[in-house]
Amino acid sequence: MKTKTPHQSTLLGHLQVVLAMCIVGSSVVAGKFISMEMPVFLASFVRFFLAAVVLIPLNYCMTGRLVRPVRSDMVLLTLQAFFGVFLFSVCMFLGLKQTSALKAGVIMGMLPAVTAVVAVLVLKERLSPRYLVGIALSVAGAVVLELRGASGAAVLGDSIYGILLILGAVVCEALFSVIGKMAGLTIPPVTMTTWMAIIGVILFLPYSIVEALAFDFAAVSPRVWLLLLYYALVVTVLGFMLFYVGLAKISTVAAGVHMAWVPLSAMLIAVLFFGEPFGLAELTSALSVVAAVLVVSAGGKEAAPRPASEVLQQ
Repeated sequence: MKTKTPHQSTLLGHLQVVLAMCIVGSSVVAGKFISMEMPVFLASFVRFFLAAVVLIPLNYCMTGRLVRPVRSDMVLLTLQAFFGVFLFSVCMFLGLKQTSALKAGVIMGMLPAVTAVVAVLVLKERLSPRYLVGIALSVAGAVVLELRGASGAAVLGDSIYGILLILGAVVCEALFSVIGKMAGLTIPPVTMTTWMAIIGVILFLPYSIVEALAFDFAAVSPRVWLLLLYYALVVTVLGFMLFYVGLAKISTVAAGVHMAWVPLSAMLIAVLFFGEPFGLAELTSALSVVAAVLVVSAGGKEAAPRPASEVLQQ
């Protein structure tokens, strides 16, 4: 059987993370429809509950009985779920209530740069010239994409609290990637995804109960139930597993660059399925993000991350 070379394995990792980010981008469109009919905590609980129902038997088939990770890994998984699943959703939802979607999109375009900074500070990863170029291209592409409708629109005057909440969501997503890099060394991707779903259910449960008591489930359309199923099976199960598998092969900085695919893929879905216009700004953004991916994928095998135990002992 022919084995993959280190370069082939790294390239595959880049492609897996890109695909995971595209799936996340599709969730933006799906989430818009879901949020119109269901409150955020209840919808999130249903999403992770459905994912857990699928993942627990899937994990059994792939790796055997679900085993509780060692204490250090469990701490990391809990922190990852708290920042990247729970707190990210809360910051984004509340932030959008107090600031414009345009301003939120521009701030989200800073994800690659923020992830790079967190990876350097926590994991001591190095920013090579090609990473710096890739970060610049990805940030530029995301900002151009989100500013495409800014002509004549007011971007000032938004609540400073809303802006800070969106920035908090960006930091939470960056922490999700960095912590995932530390936890992914000793736990299979399907097991990590299973525990993320279980922890997500636990975190959202108290708030979802409050919302469920006053919610009319009969009013939810079949389309939204199908979108929730998509959110659970594709975004959570497939998306998380692809992300973990790919992240084990590449650096966190490189994964952060690929986060620029989130707004880009959401835009492409809107163009293809909802007839939104595709002009020079969209083309410029797409080319910029693709160029960023080519730049960061051009190197060889990624440097090995620091062990989780070493980081936690700091």
